[in-house]
Amino acid sequence: MALQHIKPTREHLRHGIKVGLACVLSLIVSGSIGVPYAYWAVITTVIVMQMHVADSIRMSFYRFSGTAIGAFIGIVAILIFPPTQPYTALAVFLTTGLCAYLTRYNARYRMAAITVAIVFLTSMGEENRISFTLFRVLEIGIGVVCAFTVSVLVWPSRIGDNLRQRLQEQCEQAALHYEHLMDSFLARQQKVDPDMFFELARAMQENRALFLKVVSHERRFYRTDVRLLSLQINGLAMTLERMQSMPRLLNEVEGEGFDIIMAPELEELTRTTCEALRALGAGVPYDNKALAAAVVAAEERLTQIRKEGATRRFDVRRLLQVFGFINTSQHIGEFLLDVLNRPEYPTGNGNGQKDGFTGKT
Repeated sequence: MALQHIKPTREHLRHGIKVGLACVLSLIVSGSIGVPYAYWAVITTVIVMQMHVADSIRMSFYRFSGTAIGAFIGIVAILIFPPTQPYTALAVFLTTGLCAYLTRYNARYRMAAITVAIVFLTSMGEENRISFTLFRVLEIGIGVVCAFTVSVLVWPSRIGDNLRQRLQEQCEQAALHYEHLMDSFLARQQKVDPDMFFELARAMQENRALFLKVVSHERRFYRTDVRLLSLQINGLAMTLERMQSMPRLLNEVEGEGFDIIMAPELEELTRTTCEALRALGAGVPYDNKALAAAVVAAEERLTQIRKEGATRRFDVRRLLQVFGFINTSQHIGEFLLDVLNRPEYPTGNGNGQKDGFTGKT
């Protein structure tokens, strides 16, 4: 718990330093250029700076593109409408209403609506309203550039790194759940918590949202093996889909359970499956020979037991439970073998691509 508390504290401390540094940088740049209202650059910097690089990149694009669109619409309105109160009200109604309507196509028009209201109203009484508007765009652009530069170059907090850590922790949790399920099955089919996978299943949607940010934003500036990351996300999600049927199998059948004759084979299958699942979460090479052997051994032992007639002791519901649970375990092992054998998964030959800053801007 102490380590979990220290890490967020360190990240927020770094973020605070980065925001302050970016604000000072935007103030210095604004002063050196000689823009009249440097505080717009500083305010923009505070708005754009986010905890993670991908969010800062997204906010930079959103802020600047929305500002440019809003400034253009504002200049058109300045040229069309006289600076009288009735025409000003009409101009504000038409321009902000138009931008609000256009948000159905792109969220940047929300920022455009804010910008057009600011530049149209604050420029009232200025000798050159168009020049005033262009200076606001310049000031906001300075804030965006400073925020972007500091976010990317100073202690960059990458969502890709965060996602990889999440996947490793989630695979570890899934492995622990799987071990608990198998222990309960072998202990005469004890019942388990039916919602044991609820939090992990919900986290799968968050993983995909984070991955989209990596692909859409971070990948433009950092070298990231998105194929491996995608394989990890989908591999874990599909493994969980298979595991989620196992609590139901254990909980649906009432009455006293049975000792499982092929317990040694299932224990070995569980051990090797969990090793493979943890390797998938870490994205490290894995020698799957032991898992492949465990899958084959479980299938052969099950076939032998059926031929010997040992399954006749089960009633129909118990038979379906036992066979369903064992088959699911085999399918999970086979699926992980398939995932870890795919070309995008590292093989330990030293040719894998490492992450790093590409230098692109």
